[in-house]
Amino acid sequence: MKKSNLPYIVFILINIAIAISCYYYPVSRDSFYYINKFNVPSPFLEYYNSYHKINPRIGQFFANLVSRDKFLVVIFGVVLFNSFISVLFLNIYRKFPDLRQIDELRKFLWLSAFFILFINYFGEMFYYTPYSTNYTLTHVFYLFYVFVISDYYLDGNKTLIKKIPLFLIFVLGLFIGMSNEHVPPVLVAVSFLFALIYFIKLRKIPGLKLIVFPLSIVVGYAFLFFAPANKIKQKVVGKSVMDIGLNDYLSNWIRIIKTYFYYNRELLLLLIVVLIAVTIWNKKIRKATFSLERILFWGLLFIMPLLIVAVSPLIGTRLLFFSTSILLIILYKLIIYLFDFKQNKLSNMLLYGFFTVFFGMSMIITFRANQEYEMLISEIEHKKINTKDIELDHQLNYFTLDIGSYLNRKIFLESGESYIDQNPLQDTSMERNLKSKFNLRSIKQK
Repeated sequence: MKKSNLPYIVFILINIAIAISCYYYPVSRDSFYYINKFNVPSPFLEYYNSYHKINPRIGQFFANLVSRDKFLVVIFGVVLFNSFISVLFLNIYRKFPDLRQIDELRKFLWLSAFFILFINYFGEMFYYTPYSTNYTLTHVFYLFYVFVISDYYLDGNKTLIKKIPLFLIFVLGLFIGMSNEHVPPVLVAVSFLFALIYFIKLRKIPGLKLIVFPLSIVVGYAFLFFAPANKIKQKVVGKSVMDIGLNDYLSNWIRIIKTYFYYNRELLLLLIVVLIAVTIWNKKIRKATFSLERILFWGLLFIMPLLIVAVSPLIGTRLLFFSTSILLIILYKLIIYLFDFKQNKLSNMLLYGFFTVFFGMSMIITFRANQEYEMLISEIEHKKINTKDIELDHQLNYFTLDIGSYLNRKIFLESGESYIDQNPLQDTSMERNLKSKFNLRSIKQK
């Protein structure tokens, strides 16, 4: 085997591992909605209903489209992973990766390992389709938009924006605006702020497309914000954004900090190390092109979404994903500049070893967790022959390997132990979906 072929083999094996992990990723939380595959309306009609009653985000259309078909789940997962790493690459190296070039493929692999290592909820964002469609997919477009405006306002390049048709810009803007509640306002605010800076510096208005893009995001966001389903969601949660007082806001910030500490300990440690390195190599940083404008641009993109998330009635890792991605971009850019990392045989072997361990573990534990789910379904099918009131002997638990909940959470959304309780009179959403699929009167845990 030629050494030059090894990165390509590793790249192919990573994609195979992602495909297998997506295929075996067990049915979790909202995914139980998709276990009933009969009498399903068209994706457009289903999204219309979702917009009015369930979830108005545009990503829900893709969740409904993908989640019932294992083949689509696999294809979507592989494409999503490569697309997401590609837009990270775009923002760091200022170009899309050309994977035919071995040097760029190696950069792609190193960036992939860096991202996987410091995102400790990888599985829920790339394997679990209700989140991968509603959040990770939309973040691909967010980060592309970040590159477009940074390319224009920070790098002074106008080639890319000229190549994108105005109609496509409007459609992309609507899509971004309808994606979710906490990131589009930040993208719009940063766009207009830098349009103002551009005008003050050059005494001219940015190109028409740079005005249409954020305005179309505003239009899409209005469709999302005033969707009928949002009023229903607020009733379910029991609190709206307008009900968040100062005490709630401060307590939400504490929850955000705790979430980062629990799920991103390695990232916080890396941040400290990089800040120390920046302090030591201060002169080198001064010589770089880290202007105040760039610091302002990337700093706002990191902190402003968190300011909005703190207003949310619910705090979750998925809501921190954009800010975390921006922070990873900043840190990676600083690392490759400060340390001038040189690849060698040892470092590449460590890289391939990391992929082997992580994706080997990913395939094994998703396969075993899927077996757990299949055992549950098998028991239901066996017992429903004699009764419509099911009492289960088998307790669901997706954390099948004794590696601790911290590492299990890197792959799984949750263990699944709480999906079926011992109360047959008060159903969880998972129990309601199981009862609907198998035509049961009741279901409970023994």
